[in-house]
Amino acid sequence: MLAATAVLGTLAFSAIWGLAVGSTSASMALSSAYKVPLVILLAGIASFPAAFLALRLLGAELRARDLFLRFAAAMFTGSLILAVLAPIVAIYYHTSISFGVPLALGSAIAALAIAGLLFARAAIRRAVSTGGWGRSITGVVVLVGLYSLALLQIVAIASPIISATTAFDSGVDGWLR
Repeated sequence: MLAATAVLGTLAFSAIWGLAVGSTSASMALSSAYKVPLVILLAGIASFPAAFLALRLLGAELRARDLFLRFAAAMFTGSLILAVLAPIVAIYYHTSISFGVPLALGSAIAALAIAGLLFARAAIRRAVSTGGWGRSITGVVVLVGLYSLALLQIVAIASPIISATTAFDSGVDGWLR
């Protein structure tokens, strides 16, 4: 129940940020309000099975339920950061051509980094308490790595989320060029 509540909260908070970054037009705000939560949810769905498989193949003590609960809590925290920064992002997005888009991207990157660190810390603490944390850390690394890669590619599919062209609009292909 806690994980489900965290996922629903993640979707709601990330929709607030989507409204802020798309606020230059009503249609962009509405599309970003559903695209951002969808991107976050799909990246999690795409990355979690591989992390679970890594845990099972390595015989880690960390259970999939524990991994998912900590991941959901970290996603909730990351989306809470997005929601808290959304008013500032919206203000600068409307008033500063040179600072609005970088602030929007910076808030998203900061939320992802903080959520990743909180997830790793919580999962490692749980793994240490159950014993055999060395194998459990692999599941954490796989989940964070695959989530980041999936997020990058799904953002490219869902673009435009931000009204300006960014380095994330073309996914992995854009980063490889």
